[in-house]
Amino acid sequence: MAQRLFSLEGRAAPALHLIGLAGSLIGAPLSVAAIAGGGPILAIIGVTTLTLGLTSAAGASALQRQVDTPKSGWRGPGPVLLFSVTLGWALLAGALAGALIAAIDPMGTIDASLLTLLYVLLSSATSISAIALLVVGTGAASWRDLFAFSSIPDGSEGNLPRPQRTGGAIVDIAWGIALLIPSVVTALVAARLLTLVTGVFPSAPIPPVNIEPGDAPGLSFEVQLALNLFSAVVIAPIGEELLYRGVIARAWGRQSGARRAIVFSTLIFALAHTVGVGGETAGEALVAAGIALIVRIPLGLATAWLWVRRRSLLSPIALHASYNLVIVLISNFATS
Repeated sequence: MAQRLFSLEGRAAPALHLIGLAGSLIGAPLSVAAIAGGGPILAIIGVTTLTLGLTSAAGASALQRQVDTPKSGWRGPGPVLLFSVTLGWALLAGALAGALIAAIDPMGTIDASLLTLLYVLLSSATSISAIALLVVGTGAASWRDLFAFSSIPDGSEGNLPRPQRTGGAIVDIAWGIALLIPSVVTALVAARLLTLVTGVFPSAPIPPVNIEPGDAPGLSFEVQLALNLFSAVVIAPIGEELLYRGVIARAWGRQSGARRAIVFSTLIFALAHTVGVGGETAGEALVAAGIALIVRIPLGLATAWLWVRRRSLLSPIALHASYNLVIVLISNFATS
């Protein structure tokens, strides 16, 4: 049954809904004011309040769906709401980590690859924590369901088609590897064309090592490259695929079918990769963000299609990991 936004009548969790409304209505304008020049303290207060509100609203949404939605549908928080929660948690965790690092290392001597690893770990940890609290914790899905380690009976996935599970894990991985070259080539061609048109170079998923092999200070080139590969090939694909395909694509698929699951999970995945993209001017930053969004679409479409077809995270993780491997190696070794 549809509920009025500002009404508590008939709510499965009225207190959570009220906290969600209050936190969102107070935190959103504070966050906007901070962006407009209110300073870092106001930004922390605004994002913290907004994230608390969104988290409460997501919990209330999930509990309400447990009452209103059949078992074959999506009974967790709305996918956009869940993404907003994970983004808020990640921003807060990143800000806290940045403050601690600045206090411990005011001269900025920590190698960039270690910082990259830390922030990738934080991003994955916040996504997994949000899923644990709002999806698994509310009974919307189990970890086994999300990773598709169990068989999927007919009718259990709402509007999603029955998956093609022939061959098991080996075929899952093979499908992921099979789509590597088309995904990489499409992204590289798009990046090249956009660079020619705009004059702005796309950002790499992991910043390349900025020292030459054999240089002495800090960690060696080889160690930093290994750390970057671990961040990009192992940590990032697991956390991102669990969120964008395991939960967000599943939510949209159960609600609205495979096509919307693929399209909308891809758009959110691409949008997430515009966060933190900057430039020397506001215009350049906007163009760079647009390029970052567009070049992630081929990978997003391919991984989402694989998930719908196989209904296992192994396929999209295999593609995502191998894609990141190629892109990181290109960004470190390709000559301009």
